[in-house]
Amino acid sequence: MTGPCRFAYAQARVQARYAELPGEDAWQRLAAARTLGIFLEEAREGALRVWVKGFSAQSDGHDLDQGVRGIWQDEVARVAAWLPQPWRSALLWLRWLPLLPLLAHAGRGGLLPVWVDLDRALHGLRRPDGTLDPAVLVRVGAGALVPQGVVAAASSEEDWVSTWAQEWRRLWPACSRDFLAHLDGLAALIRSHASAFPRSGEAAWPLRRELRERLRLGFHRLPLQPAAAFSYLALLALDLERLRGALMERALFDPAEAA
Repeated sequence: MTGPCRFAYAQARVQARYAELPGEDAWQRLAAARTLGIFLEEAREGALRVWVKGFSAQSDGHDLDQGVRGIWQDEVARVAAWLPQPWRSALLWLRWLPLLPLLAHAGRGGLLPVWVDLDRALHGLRRPDGTLDPAVLVRVGAGALVPQGVVAAASSEEDWVSTWAQEWRRLWPACSRDFLAHLDGLAALIRSHASAFPRSGEAAWPLRRELRERLRLGFHRLPLQPAAAFSYLALLALDLERLRGALMERALFDPAEAA
């Protein structure tokens, strides 16, 4: 069992990281930056400075994608190191979430792009012919995504997400009913949002904001709980999604050309 007192250290660290997340005012200040270079210059003076330090005005889409994934990977590892040992595997399992669409594409027979070989989190997954090597997934600790080491050719992204979620739940250590209830509630909230978001049309981003607010309120109600760490990372994921969108929009859209 892992009790509340075991989470005191992790809670203090996670609270500090949560306090560093950018507020709406930071995003609004950057909204007027039309080019990638100006956006990065402005961002380096505010709450996003740590996230953008590895980018430049010459960064292309692959650089930006890889960099944002790297921020996620690093933060997941950092938070996992703060948690009591029994919870670290469940926390580290979050590393694979952003990669599920790519893995699903490969599982349907699609070829992995060449840039996969340049990504530290993906290195080795791509065979010389461009197909996914399931043995590498097993070797890097993601074997649960490919039962019996075989990628089902007809597997959809939903199948990969379902498999991921089942393994995540299996990795939870024995804990109190209170811990379980809050984790189940968090999982249900995110599942509900994930189901509604693709069909939401113009309401998509208001739904994202609503989810962020519910996660924020939930985070403050979960002292000394494992769900607090997962809630923080869910909030981070939403902010990184927003960062990626802002960077990509400016990297791929040339205001001068549009004019």
